Amino acid sequence: MALRQFNEDNVLDKTMHLFWRKGFYGTSMHDITHTTGLKPGSVYHAFGNKEALYIASLEKYAALSHEKLTKAMEMGVGKGIVALLTNMLIHIHDKHYVSCFLVKTQLELSATAPNLAQCASAHLDQTKRLYQRYLADEYGDKNSESYANAVMMAIFGIRVYGYLCQDDKQLKASLKMMLSWLPWDDEIQ
Repeated sequence: MALRQFNEDNVLDKTMHLFWRKGFYGTSMHDITHTTGLKPGSVYHAFGNKEALYIASLEKYAALSHEKLTKAMEMGVGKGIVALLTNMLIHIHDKHYVSCFLVKTQLELSATAPNLAQCASAHLDQTKRLYQRYLADEYGDKNSESYANAVMMAIFGIRVYGYLCQDDKQLKASLKMMLSWLPWDDEIQ
């Protein structure tokens, strides 16, 4: 068996960003080989096909997102969620803003590649359950599912509406109103 002469994690990082930016259908095998520096045979040997590589890229993105969420919770659940949402608002101004890879996958592929959309949906469900677990610890079981749904709706809203509305102050005020139970700082109005 031939040894891989490339770092799989590095390749997944590159393909994750490529698929995230261009989408599944917008990314060609030429784009993948050009971005990774691999030959098509190496990509197919290592990952099977474009769809499997896309799924592996989604899994890497989800793992990184969950790691970021877990780290934010170290400052306290409410403050961590506020920090994550505020950070999302800041990034809508990035020159190459690309929203959330999982949300974009659902929007692009729900009708044409339901298996890939379902993979993204499963990761989003895991994210919601992670929020729900943290929220139950801080706010109790009774409201944890509703609060987790509200946080997910806010995230989806930022990720999609962020393309249209670039007014931080207005968006932060809306978030504060929607999620009034979170410990918003005075500077966020």
